[in-house]
Amino acid sequence: MGEEDRVKDVYFCTDLKTISKAFIQCGINDFSEKDVLVKLHMGEIRNRYYPRPEFIRGIVDELYQFKATPFLYDTTVCYRSPRNSVKGYLSVARLHGFSEKKMGCTTVIDDQGIPVDVEDMTFNVGAHLYDIQHVVAISHVKGHNGTGMGGAIKNFGMGGVTKETKKWMHTQAKPSYISENCTFCGQCAQICPFHAINVKDHQWVHASNKCFGCDACVQNCVTNALEHQSGHSLQYLLACASKASVQGKKVIYLNELKRISKNCDCDPFAGPIICPDIGYLVSTDPVSIDTASIDLIYSKRPDIFKKKTHIDPYDQIQSAETIGLGTSQYRLTSL
Repeated sequence: MGEEDRVKDVYFCTDLKTISKAFIQCGINDFSEKDVLVKLHMGEIRNRYYPRPEFIRGIVDELYQFKATPFLYDTTVCYRSPRNSVKGYLSVARLHGFSEKKMGCTTVIDDQGIPVDVEDMTFNVGAHLYDIQHVVAISHVKGHNGTGMGGAIKNFGMGGVTKETKKWMHTQAKPSYISENCTFCGQCAQICPFHAINVKDHQWVHASNKCFGCDACVQNCVTNALEHQSGHSLQYLLACASKASVQGKKVIYLNELKRISKNCDCDPFAGPIICPDIGYLVSTDPVSIDTASIDLIYSKRPDIFKKKTHIDPYDQIQSAETIGLGTSQYRLTSL
């Protein structure tokens, strides 16, 4: 395979008209007469930055124009939230404007999954996602305190699997302490977003019940006194779960680079906005589109995700590329 074969197209769009053109370039005509799962995050209670329902309705109408039959889709979450159950998530979805009447299609929330093996690990992929062959992924790009950035890879790496698998992934990424390497600098305690680490009087104390397995402490330990309990970072596990969710399917990825907030759409207090609006990207490769997203955001706000979250989002890209989820080499075309 030549160098040119490894470069994937990413299309920069400004509105629905240019998104429609990008869809054609990405093979949307193959979705005709097919059921199409539209994967998105419909927002946590009090969050203000999730994808706008009027924009999603525009995408749904576009899919109808291409003679597809779309339905909105997400999975339940593993933390305390109304979205922890199917009924609760559907209630939040309606509250945020994602009702069947307003969207023109149904919404499916999965709580059960089908096991899929990737890299000698098992990930339970949401049952409807597992069964479908045609997918449109709409990812609102933003910061994330566990992965640096949330985009197309995270949309499936967390959003495509069951809450049991999500919890397992976070548990696998919790820190293991190597006392002989520790200088008690306290950096890990300072950057822990969940206040699960305390360093005092030459003692390192970890409250496992507070730890969410976000990976930040391990990534920022300069003396290698912390490592992942499983040997795998959350970034790597996220990439594997994403591959389990999308492998063998026809997927068109749409990244929205607007309302780019410090934290995830799962966070009720995700602000502030950390980068001006940029536009939309469309591709058939999740690694290419996320790489392009970071590059465009960093061109306006250099290293903003790493500065705000203490996590390098390019680690997510590298992990995804290592396992063959996609390529970071892309060709950006404006439509």
